[in-house]
Amino acid sequence: MKRNHVASAGLEEETKRNVEIELDLGYLNLSDEFFEQAEQNFTRAISLDEKCADAWWGMMLSKFQISNEDQLFAEPVKFKSVLLLPECQNALEFANAEQKNIYADLLERINKINEGDNY
Repeated sequence: MKRNHVASAGLEEETKRNVEIELDLGYLNLSDEFFEQAEQNFTRAISLDEKCADAWWGMMLSKFQISNEDQLFAEPVKFKSVLLLPECQNALEFANAEQKNIYADLLERINKINEGDNY
């Protein structure tokens, strides 16, 4: 899934630009499977903008070593605990309305796939 990743609202323009550069680099590194570097990019973004939902979401993806969100569905059993991660919780807490819809849809798809499973 290709989408824009954004800093949280209310930041100074230079800070916002720096956060969004780190987000772009982080998601690019994820797609290239450079998970350690992606995590560093997301850590820098969070240090500039601790309420950046997309940075927290990216941290969660890098923790699971997922190169894109669609991979969450390739192995839904493996990722069924994603909602319990603090990174996921932070992403949901700080998300704007559009991000909440995206995250909720992704998490709902994972839960639906795993519905009724007790493993």
